[in-house]
Amino acid sequence: ISKKYILIFPFCSPKLVAKKWPFFSILISQLRAKYNSKYDIVLAPGPNEIEESKLFNAQAILDRGKSLRINELISLIKDASFIVANDTGPAHICSHMNKPGLVLFGSHTSAQKVSIESEKFKPISVKDLSLLKADIVMEEIKKVLN
Repeated sequence: ISKKYILIFPFCSPKLVAKKWPFFSILISQLRAKYNSKYDIVLAPGPNEIEESKLFNAQAILDRGKSLRINELISLIKDASFIVANDTGPAHICSHMNKPGLVLFGSHTSAQKVSIESEKFKPISVKDLSLLKADIVMEEIKKVLN
């Protein structure tokens, strides 16, 4: 990674696709348009997400072609300038580290129920993730990064 970076977690368990926000590609394009000179856009795919990570216009951070080990993932999270994630394990790590970022929730559960909100890591909760537009997420990001 050559500069500061925004870390994106667009993945979720194949069994829990209701947790997956469908507009990460659009958000990544918006982030590039707004912040390309200042921030890299990176992903940290799990073992079953490496192929899917190639669909995004972002740099997948891997260790010799494999997913990061937990200590490497924590280091990547620690150094991120901002994070956007689905409700996943890495999002919970981000919250506990009080990183600046957003976690996206649909009707599958609530941010309050899973205790994920922190001072800097905030949820956006909607009834249907397919109705949460990238522009709304981008506006929340701009409040922190501008």
